[in-house]
Amino acid sequence: MQQCRYWLSGLFATAIVMTAVVVPAARAPAPHLPKGWKFRLPAGDVAAGQDAIRRMQCYSCHTIVAADFPEARSAGGIGPELGPAYAGMPPEFLAESIINRHRYIAGTLEHYRGLDRVSSKMGDYSGIMTVRELLDIVAYLKAARSAAAR
Repeated sequence: MQQCRYWLSGLFATAIVMTAVVVPAARAPAPHLPKGWKFRLPAGDVAAGQDAIRRMQCYSCHTIVAADFPEARSAGGIGPELGPAYAGMPPEFLAESIINRHRYIAGTLEHYRGLDRVSSKMGDYSGIMTVRELLDIVAYLKAARSAAAR
């Protein structure tokens, strides 16, 4: 009889342990977007953006207004002039235009379109551009409006 009690108490202890493992713990509430949330880019540094444009050699495809970049455009003017017109675009659009390789092209400039006739011919910078460089380039492009007015 005593042997049966030990066996039953062991079985009972095993059942408790198994139940504790199988029954999920109380769940945290599901995440939700805060009211009024909208994605906004953090501020970038205009001077650092100019340096990043120089390092990335963006001027080899783009003319960049109000800057002392070389007028290389060795690729035959593939990209549009980056000046006051682009400064008026939302920063999030400018960032997407860079990191998503101009999935959408602002305007009807056919010679900038890639083989799919929708996206642009712009190269993929996702493997070489940091997030900080992206923010700084966007800040530089946004500042082009005030630089052109001087």
